[in-house]
Amino acid sequence: MKGSEGRIGNMREQDLIAAAEEAGFAKAAVMNTEDLEFEHEFRRFCEQNDCGNYGNNYGCPPYCGTPEEMENRVMRYRQAVVFQSRTPVNNIFDDAETKQIKKIHTRMTLRTVEELKRKGLDEDGMFIMCGPCNLCDACNMPEGKPCVQEQNRFSCLSAYCIDAAKMAKHCNMDMQWNGDVVSFFSMYLFDKK
Repeated sequence: MKGSEGRIGNMREQDLIAAAEEAGFAKAAVMNTEDLEFEHEFRRFCEQNDCGNYGNNYGCPPYCGTPEEMENRVMRYRQAVVFQSRTPVNNIFDDAETKQIKKIHTRMTLRTVEELKRKGLDEDGMFIMCGPCNLCDACNMPEGKPCVQEQNRFSCLSAYCIDAAKMAKHCNMDMQWNGDVVSFFSMYLFDKK
């Protein structure tokens, strides 16, 4: 992780982190993309389709790209700001409830990055979210219609085969889930090579 005196565009790193935490995130951190670890065999979890989005969302496999293509997209950037939310949950196994929490986390990430861009964060970045692309009420993919958010659509950490546990540890974030709290992560990549 970079030192707290680092500068990110026109912002100090500590100001970026403070703004993310003020926006409601439990923690935020800046890290170099070279410190991310990719486990291409994680793609098999997407292929198991427990979430139901494999082949049903343009931001998900197989449409988003191969693990190698996804890693190459990430490595076009030098840095990432990582956001963590920790949210109380009634039933950690209730898929509808956790999906709603992921949507809230995603919206919070989008709003926070827009605010940070106004303060000087690199505008030419890329999002990686905690869940599938949900910019539209329903993805056009199952109907065979083109994506209407192609320039803005995003994929999740799993689709990129990023080892979230190692990323969290690197950022000094607690990834533990327990019976009444869920942790979700997203990131914004910036500083294009």
